[in-house]
Amino acid sequence: MSPSRNRSKADPASAHMPAISVRDLTIGYGSRVLLEEASFDVHRGEILVILGESGCGKSSLMKNMIGLYRPMRGDVLIDGESIVDADPADKARLQRGLGITYQSGALFGSLTVLENVRFPLDKFTSIGLAQKNLIVRILLRLVEMSEAESVMPGELSGGMVKRAGIARAMALGANILMLDEPSAGLDPIMAANLDRTILGLREHLGFTFVVVTHELQSVFNIADRAVMMDADTRRIIAEDTPSALRDQSTNPRVRQFFNRRADATAA
Repeated sequence: MSPSRNRSKADPASAHMPAISVRDLTIGYGSRVLLEEASFDVHRGEILVILGESGCGKSSLMKNMIGLYRPMRGDVLIDGESIVDADPADKARLQRGLGITYQSGALFGSLTVLENVRFPLDKFTSIGLAQKNLIVRILLRLVEMSEAESVMPGELSGGMVKRAGIARAMALGANILMLDEPSAGLDPIMAANLDRTILGLREHLGFTFVVVTHELQSVFNIADRAVMMDADTRRIIAEDTPSALRDQSTNPRVRQFFNRRADATAA
């Protein structure tokens, strides 16, 4: 069991604290602002999806949330602690509680699946090889990849690469998983299998997920809530369940997105 899960059990008050709080966050590069004054919470055990049109800054928002980038203004709290203002040691500790996967899967091509998933354990722990391999095999079973431990990444399907990436993200005991475009490039069956894996990890292990995506079918399959960014206004323009945003939003841009309607002026 991870230290962060132990901390939650030891402190009942922490169970009522959001897993992540984004507070008045403004992000961008140089003088270019992508998102202004964003505030929202990620509740424990929920699957929150961040979505919006291409180029609106979804992945950049995630990178600010995990402390890879420093925001222009505002704060991000992980279990009540600022990751923005944390010193290097505290930031590293907070980041250990966040499991991160990227769109490509980011597996090392020269390592087997088992070695890829074991890599964080090799780098950051001193436990024995047999114990590390046991942990990895448990993780691979959780993501339905027990038979693939000796396979090289180049031999995997796209969906298997994504699931191996999720297993590696869990290796150090993270209880918050941040997934960047997990369904990108997958056919409908692979995407559905990945959705099932995400839902199973939440149901059986209580993981909290933040998922960046624009794949509407996956949004409706997995999301408890969705936060929608807008490139034109540089704001979060909607936050609710996917079905409520599709059927009840008063914002025409939100309704258009969730109902997959073309622009009226499109050729």
